[in-house]
Amino acid sequence: MKEKIFKNLSLKILSAVFAVVLWTVIVNVYDPTTSYTFSNVSVQLINTDSLTDKNYSYEVVEGGKISVYVSGPKSIVTNIKASDIVATADLSKISAFADYVDIHVSVVKDGQVLSNVEATPKTSAVKLSIENRETKTLDVTSEVTGTPANGYAVVKEVLNPVSIKLTGPSSIIDSVSKVGIQYDVTGATADITGTADIHLYNDDGEEITDPSIELTQSNVGYTVQIVRIKTVSIEAGSSGTPKEGYAVAGIELNQNHVNIYGPEDKLNAIDTIVIPAENINVDDLNSDKTFKFSLDNYIDKELAIFGNSRVEVTVKIKSVAARSLTLNTSDIRITGLESGMSYSFENPTFDIEVGGVQETLDSLDVSQISMSADMSTYTTEGTKDITVSVKLPDGITLGKPASVRIVLKNNNNETTAENSESTSESTTASASTNTT
Repeated sequence: MKEKIFKNLSLKILSAVFAVVLWTVIVNVYDPTTSYTFSNVSVQLINTDSLTDKNYSYEVVEGGKISVYVSGPKSIVTNIKASDIVATADLSKISAFADYVDIHVSVVKDGQVLSNVEATPKTSAVKLSIENRETKTLDVTSEVTGTPANGYAVVKEVLNPVSIKLTGPSSIIDSVSKVGIQYDVTGATADITGTADIHLYNDDGEEITDPSIELTQSNVGYTVQIVRIKTVSIEAGSSGTPKEGYAVAGIELNQNHVNIYGPEDKLNAIDTIVIPAENINVDDLNSDKTFKFSLDNYIDKELAIFGNSRVEVTVKIKSVAARSLTLNTSDIRITGLESGMSYSFENPTFDIEVGGVQETLDSLDVSQISMSADMSTYTTEGTKDITVSVKLPDGITLGKPASVRIVLKNNNNETTAENSESTSESTTASASTNTT
């Protein structure tokens, strides 16, 4: 048996080698080796929690998409598609001082890794940018666009939630300064409810849309209260007397009108908000003074101020000047004269001294002055000095009491004829003689 095996050994070895060569030739002729390069193969990052659990964030700088060289039997390679190539980068393999992760490539067909083909990535590693992760909370701000219907206004809004948490790379999170939403109220006459998408902004008001930022939620709910408003005027006076030699030159308000809202019956009942004069006391003032008030204190408790409810009232104080005026005695209204008594003025005119700030005095006209005299206490004949009550415009004061001389006559002491004659003579002699 041994002799049979080793008989013609060299010939047998040569036959075996020839058979192998022949088989290789046949294989290469009928199923030759070929290769193909697949482009834009996405690299899948695995074990990402090895970074995120340590509060690191990452961004792929290079190697997110690669080309893969595949070689093997033609019958197999020609049936491979780009979707059969699996490229992964294991982030658990990265070190604290590295920013590259090796790429592993395999060909998977029908759930099985093909071992008779060779896959080689032309880019060997993924380059990452790694930095600390940060979380911060920002309040949500809102921007109203459009305007409600005429006579209506937005007076209150409720947001849900009122704040949002942002998580992401420190450099990106630090650049976010505002979380905002927008909603439209054009033509609204009633409350509005809805949701609005969240937008992120930097200090310059530019929107940030970085996908690495994670939000606790992407939108915010809102409810907007729309009410009817009414515009009313604001009035204020003053009380007291400035220091001697000074007078109130005027009262100025930093706002003369304000909008209010509330129940219809309360709105319809008010046209003016009045700040009582006793609340603005000018006693002993010799310079301007500003008083501050909250208008809420001077309206019905069921009404509310829309906008700024604070008003500043400035009392202008100036030194007084004097002016002499000549008035007609015929303009004095006489009251209380007893029946049978008649009177005549000794002079047709009289003078008064008035004081006030120069601007007010310069604009004063005698037609703005009214005068009266009460004669009820004068019951006997004779020449009398009577006090005249002088009513002056605001801001003008009487220097000293005004008086005029008047001649009184009791017509009851004369005969009817003498009365008639006296009356006739009196009427002829002086047009300024009066009888009651």
